[in-house]
Amino acid sequence: MKKLLLLGLLCVMGVSVMAQQARVRASQDLRNYGVERPVMKAIDNAEFSLIKPAVPSVKAGFLPIETPVGETRYDLQSNSCPQNRFYRWPDGTMGATWTFGLLDASTFPDRGTGYNYYDGSAWGSAPTQRAESVRTGWPSYAPLGETGECFIAHSATALNFAKRAVKGTGTWTEQVVNGPTGHGYLWPRMITGGSDKNTVHLIALTTPTGNGGTPYQGLNGALLYSRSLNGGQTWDIQHALLTGMDTTQYLGFGGDSYAWMPPKGDTVAFLVGDDWTGFFMMKSVDNGTNWTKTTIWETPYPKHDGVTPTDTFYTMDGNMHGVFDVDGIAHVVFGIQRAHNDGSGSFWFPYVDGVAYWNSTMGPFTSANFKYTLDPDSLFSNGNLIAWFQDVNGNDTMDLIFGTDGLGKYYCSLSSMPQLTVDPNGDMYLVYSSLTEGKSNDLQNYRHLWGRAWFKNTQEWGEFVHLTGSIVHNFRECVFPSIASNSAGTAVHYIYQSDGQPGLHVRGDEDPPTDNTIVYAAAPKADFGVGIAKPSNPISFVSQNFPNPFSGMTEVTISLDRRSTLSLDVYNLVGQKVYGVDKGNVSAGFHGITIDGSKLGSGIYFYTVTAGNHSVTKKMIVQ
Repeated sequence: MKKLLLLGLLCVMGVSVMAQQARVRASQDLRNYGVERPVMKAIDNAEFSLIKPAVPSVKAGFLPIETPVGETRYDLQSNSCPQNRFYRWPDGTMGATWTFGLLDASTFPDRGTGYNYYDGSAWGSAPTQRAESVRTGWPSYAPLGETGECFIAHSATALNFAKRAVKGTGTWTEQVVNGPTGHGYLWPRMITGGSDKNTVHLIALTTPTGNGGTPYQGLNGALLYSRSLNGGQTWDIQHALLTGMDTTQYLGFGGDSYAWMPPKGDTVAFLVGDDWTGFFMMKSVDNGTNWTKTTIWETPYPKHDGVTPTDTFYTMDGNMHGVFDVDGIAHVVFGIQRAHNDGSGSFWFPYVDGVAYWNSTMGPFTSANFKYTLDPDSLFSNGNLIAWFQDVNGNDTMDLIFGTDGLGKYYCSLSSMPQLTVDPNGDMYLVYSSLTEGKSNDLQNYRHLWGRAWFKNTQEWGEFVHLTGSIVHNFRECVFPSIASNSAGTAVHYIYQSDGQPGLHVRGDEDPPTDNTIVYAAAPKADFGVGIAKPSNPISFVSQNFPNPFSGMTEVTISLDRRSTLSLDVYNLVGQKVYGVDKGNVSAGFHGITIDGSKLGSGIYFYTVTAGNHSVTKKMIVQ
């Protein structure tokens, strides 16, 4: 393996900030274009026979805000939702994990957990072998105790739990965590909580029939909860099928279609959802003893058998993340997709785009027409679509290499894999992967990382930030981000996988294997707009209506400094509202609103333009 190189391009900025572009979408024909989605596999026992020549590795340079920490040719870091694989301690030390595999790209016999540690001044050397003694995949990583660390990953039929008392040094102690009697475990997720970080919370999926398993309590893939109060030595709750997750509502769950939220005291929660299951949050306020289910979006086809034909409907894509803020409110982000089954299989819609937002003060997403409940256009109008494909060149067109061959097959939204963190001030930072205009190898488009911040003082989302917008990323695929829950300080910390080839070797594209780099990044909060004074009032200008006086139509021009809801209401002299126009959630810039004088009698009126919580009132005359 070639040595990792760090090219110090000190004269090039690592991120770029864009004014909020008007949202562009693919044509209706493209949004209706579905591609049959393959059955997900665990790929654990050298079960795939793909043998293609390796592509010579070309190492990328990384900017001063980025550091390569490891390498892998096994490039499927998750079947769906990225795991919690990265942690930053209050003292500034950090640990990073990933699915590692370098040898024999047809079977990856060395597959396991890649691990690296930052001691406060430098990262260690890139590992050349897995951290554990057995072949595993899909690690989930967390702190343990006052100074220790742990991770868990699945082997062929069980879980392998590894821990050590001092982070960054010493021998890993390994133990097997078996599934229920007669059942294997796959695709685990784990966090640690409690004041001493010795409470281990674990969810894992019993092996589905498609991976050689058998149903558990009627579920083809049961998502079970276990808890240890002593760092994994014993488990006081084991293989619990939580209320609301059984056969009364589900036939089973998919691998990697769930994610833990960082704990807050004794409050712990995880999210579950994919294109067919629906979307919900399981939350405990007593450290995992009792659980409450909150529905975020209910699928129109509960307990779908996978073969019965259905309508095409909007759904979530299985990528999700969430955090609790300083007030204990849960904030959740997730990718948007469409789903359809024609009786022979289900379909992925490559050109559906958007990252949606929900919080625990809201009710579930609902609408009169179930097919459009999670329609990105509706979410955008209501302010619940917070990230999307960026029109980098500003020509109101998606300039992409179209067709499924132009897209890496991650089977998610054009903008997805969202990660969210909240800092001590209550500001939130979003990092996500999105197909990016102008970035391609002439055969396929590249995904890059983008970011956006939500500011607690203004209750608004800021500008879009192209986190991998420098020249050294031009020919790099940037996917599978995993963000640090500790975002105190001046930067947002995360890791991601960088590759010179769009798409995957292991699944979907089945490209020849290449060297994929695991990259650590510290994006300055200043690049998200932190510290830049912004007026609380989004209205910068409201014109006098023209013409005035008028008898037919007149128009009011409004200029907004940033995205906001926008409406105009007309009142008579006694204060009664007699006319109104609601523009919904609009972008920054100029907007025109037309008033139809034929709807009003002759006289003097006042029109009020409202954007967010601010308004401007002016007088007009109808002849």
